[in-house]
Formats: sequence, structure tokens, C-alpha cells
Amino acid sequence: MFGRTLPLAPPTGLPRAMYAPVGAVIGGLMLAFSLSPFGEPFLARLLVFYAGTTAAYTLMPYVRRGDIPLVAAWVVLLSELAPCIAGHLISPLKVTADALGVLLATAPIYVARLRQVQQGDTRPGGRRATESRG
Repeated sequence: MFGRTLPLAPPTGLPRAMYAPVGAVIGGLMLAFSLSPFGEPFLARLLVFYAGTTAAYTLMPYVRRGDIPLVAAWVVLLSELAPCIAGHLISPLKVTADALGVLLATAPIYVARLRQVQQGDTRPGGRRATESRG
């Protein structure tokens, strides 16, 4: 019972060549939903941005952790600027819901990294320190 190791499944996710197209699809779906009438309520917007950000982290495990919220912030910006073309004003409530959805999906990743750093789990020399220079 003790001392046995559990077999771990290999990392799941998409091949790296699919990251850009899948990211564009996720961003497009989030944008389309946020511009539709279904994306009007606060909770619906929060959940769609939470689900989209979580899906991006799940499907693209090897993307740097800061890149996904950065792209999500651009989607938030587009979802608020697109209605301005039709003469609508930017809604602070919708921006809050969108940003909160991204934050709720991103915060656990940064909290986990903070805990790693506090425990001394850091690699000196940057993230490419193991690559040979030739």
C-alpha cells in the first residue's frame, strides 16, 4: 500500500502547432458569446470568460502562464469596443464581469506558483538554462 507509485497519464493537451488556431477559436467564441444577447447578464459573462480562460489553460498546457490572461484581456477589450461601433457606451459592469472571469481562472495558477517560489522551487539561469549553446 505504501511505497507504490501510481501510474501517471501523459500530459494532455493539443500539439503546439494547434495552439494559435485553437486560441483564435476560443477567443472568437468568447467574443461572439459576449456580444450576443445571451451574454448580457453579469453571471453569464463571468462564466463565459472563466470557461474560455480555463479551456485555454487546459488545452494548451505548454503556453507560458502569463500569455493566456494577456490574450484574454485583448478579448475583453474587443468585447467592449465592438458595441461602440454601433454607438453603445462601454459598460463598467460588463468589463468587471469579463475581467473577473479571467481573474478567477488565472488566480489559482499564480497562487500555486507563488507557493512554489516560497518553498524554494526555482530554477536558476532562466527557463532555457538546460539548452546547450552551440
